[in-house]
Amino acid sequence: MSFADELENFRMEEESAQQFFFGYLALQHIPGDNSAVLKKLNDTPTFWITARYSLLLAAFVALGRIFDQDHKSVHNIDKLLRAVSDEIALFNPASLEARRIADGMDPTFAREYAADKYTLTPADVRSMRKTVAKWRRIYELRYRDIRHLVMAHRGIPRSQVEALFADTKIDEMKDMLGFLHALYGALWELHVNGRKPDLTPTAFRLLPRQGYGGSDNAGERMYRDAVNLQYSMLDVPTPMRDED
Repeated sequence: MSFADELENFRMEEESAQQFFFGYLALQHIPGDNSAVLKKLNDTPTFWITARYSLLLAAFVALGRIFDQDHKSVHNIDKLLRAVSDEIALFNPASLEARRIADGMDPTFAREYAADKYTLTPADVRSMRKTVAKWRRIYELRYRDIRHLVMAHRGIPRSQVEALFADTKIDEMKDMLGFLHALYGALWELHVNGRKPDLTPTAFRLLPRQGYGGSDNAGERMYRDAVNLQYSMLDVPTPMRDED
């Protein structure tokens, strides 16, 4: 599988994880903050409880597909980095110039555009692997067992389930998803524009508002849509503020 194919598969997985988790957060935040919304949701509680649980389940499943190292996995974050390493010759000014010309850019302009762009090194790839390993350790420490023991299988005692969830951290999940989104963006920018990779985790801004302006982050769009859906059932304005 080529780098471009692996990157696109990774994008779909990391954006899915964002959407599922931030959709779940919206169904946690808004009813807790607004009694009128909570009352309206309680008119059809079975649906909303099921929807909230399903979103959380899907988020953990998506994270598992990204981080788990099952040899049967067709795509995961390791295979993405292996493609980067195997095709490292793609990430230099000469290759960028050739891609730009193939896309229709004037050859002289393409040469000038690509001349000072970044050349990826094996040390860069090792640094990416090190950062991925750090986040995988966090996933394995606090989240993998939820996926395997609670979401995928039944049978462990309720006390153990509660202990697993008690050890999770919403801000940590946001940072993990922010790192995955930053990794995708860094590799896309490197391939398309020759920019040096920056793996600083994306800081998601969960601001409910009407309309579709603003960020292109899948998680933020999902959060806003889920908020607007809940408030659309009421004759009250959507509050304009950040959520914790």
